[in-house]
Amino acid sequence: MDAPRISVVVTACADSRALRSCLARVRSEADALGAEVLLVVNAPESSLGEARLELEKTCDRLLFEPAIGKSHALNLAVDAARGEVVAFTDDDAEPEPGWLRPLTAPLLASDRPPRLAGTGGRVLPVFPEGATPAWFRAWLESRDTAFLSPRHDRGPQPLEYSYGDQDRTGIPIGANCAYRREIFASYRYDPRLGPNRETGLRGGEDTLLAMELMRDGFRLLYTPDARVLHPVYVERLRIDAIRRAFVARGVEWVRIRQLLGAPLPSAATARRKLRRLRLKLWLARADRVLRGGAERDDQCRRLLFKADRWKGRLAELQAPGAAPIGEAQRLGLGGAR
Repeated sequence: MDAPRISVVVTACADSRALRSCLARVRSEADALGAEVLLVVNAPESSLGEARLELEKTCDRLLFEPAIGKSHALNLAVDAARGEVVAFTDDDAEPEPGWLRPLTAPLLASDRPPRLAGTGGRVLPVFPEGATPAWFRAWLESRDTAFLSPRHDRGPQPLEYSYGDQDRTGIPIGANCAYRREIFASYRYDPRLGPNRETGLRGGEDTLLAMELMRDGFRLLYTPDARVLHPVYVERLRIDAIRRAFVARGVEWVRIRQLLGAPLPSAATARRKLRRLRLKLWLARADRVLRGGAERDDQCRRLLFKADRWKGRLAELQAPGAAPIGEAQRLGLGGAR
């Protein structure tokens, strides 16, 4: 049988209603283009039980990666993929009709630009009705790329991503991206990053891959017509969950910069930064008590989350490349208080 030109990869930790919905949408898109669908379960084969037979019907190949961490599952997938182009989406994402063609067409074109290695499409959050705080929605929609939802929307026109030293901005995200398969002969998803139920990290593996490629002269294209919807879960809207996410983000930031060989602040600098932020937060809270107002509430939240991000950075700077989120919390540097 001739190899397909496109492989679509979905990774998951377990069976779920969201996964079934995602696979149904992906299957429809893949069938229209003659693509293959790979589902990688990041767990032992015994974990699926009776669901295995049903899931096998939704994909061309069902694979298992028992090593915990999404990056391990992604690396298994790209090794198994047969297509010229490998497209990725999340197990709880909802690709819209017509998603796959604009995401992959630039990478398959005979006249594609030299060194064009990847594409990234829109990821648009779907908020739960009546449960999303107005400040959270406003914060998310004020950024073209945001990790909490996630969200990625750089506008209606195609553009080329640029390599820079910004925090995830301008980077294709894993819920909606595609790459030429040959790049994975030299580049991998780093297991020190990425969603991992043991360490508590939530991402960063997609950021590092894209930044490494652009650093080395490869080109990445934003394709706005490739749209994926992504639910925002109620449990992730709690302040304690958001604070943990910012701590994890701080850890990821340090690891990404370490792996890129980029400059990092010292632990002493991070401690000073954290002390200043705590003082500013204390003053802002006192001002809120005295004068109140939504504007001061927003100021307090911004300072709180910024401090949490620096808590994560400090934890990782004190134990480079080794401190999981649980250790950061044990040290009194992470989580809600």
